[in-house]
Amino acid sequence: MMKALKSKLAIGVIATGLVAGMGTAFAATDAGGQLQSWYSSATKATKALVAGDVYGYVESNKAKLVSDYNTINNTAVNDVKTAGTTETARVQGSINGQVTTYSNAIDSKNASIKGNMPGEYNNVVNEANNFNNGVVWGLGEAGKFDIKKDVNAQGTSSVKSLETAVGTTQTQAATTLTKKIEDTKAELNTLLAAERTAASQEIKDNLAAKIAAKLAELQTFADTLETANKKAITDKGASLETTGLAALESIVINGLK
Repeated sequence: MMKALKSKLAIGVIATGLVAGMGTAFAATDAGGQLQSWYSSATKATKALVAGDVYGYVESNKAKLVSDYNTINNTAVNDVKTAGTTETARVQGSINGQVTTYSNAIDSKNASIKGNMPGEYNNVVNEANNFNNGVVWGLGEAGKFDIKKDVNAQGTSSVKSLETAVGTTQTQAATTLTKKIEDTKAELNTLLAAERTAASQEIKDNLAAKIAAKLAELQTFADTLETANKKAITDKGASLETTGLAALESIVINGLK
């Protein structure tokens, strides 16, 4: 009997304390409404505390994500830039090397031609002179005057022919060499322009593809995190709801025994 009395007194004290905590008289109180009002204030304060607890963590991780993204971005840009510089140096070296090869071949052949030219025409002159001298010797002294006149005339004619022939050859050689140089320069300039256009486009295409892939990767990453966090929130909400409802039910059951 004493134990039952103590239980009833305890229940009365709990109910009185709960009602007193709600700031109203027992007889006129809507316990459910008061509880809801109290819970709304309490959960609002709790949510504010939770937000404060995770704020620093969220901000630091957001900053780290941006920093890591910038690192990835800068690394990709530098790699592409290095590839472009390396390829440019390679192509330029190849083209310049070929120009040197052509120029050396032209210079070598030019030197050979000029070196052999005097001897070539000296042989012609020597052969003509030896022949003419032999004819003069054979005809004798009586024909010296006529032979001398003819040989001198032939010498003058030969010199003029030589000058004309060499002049024509020189003009043709200069024209041919100039055309070769100009054609070579035009060809190389065309190749350089094509290489420049191709290299620029390759760099642009590669950069665009890398950026698109990286943004897609980051979007997938963000979507995965968003889904996981939403699920964690709903799961936690369901758990808290279940726990809260069970606690309230326990209070009602125990309070109304």
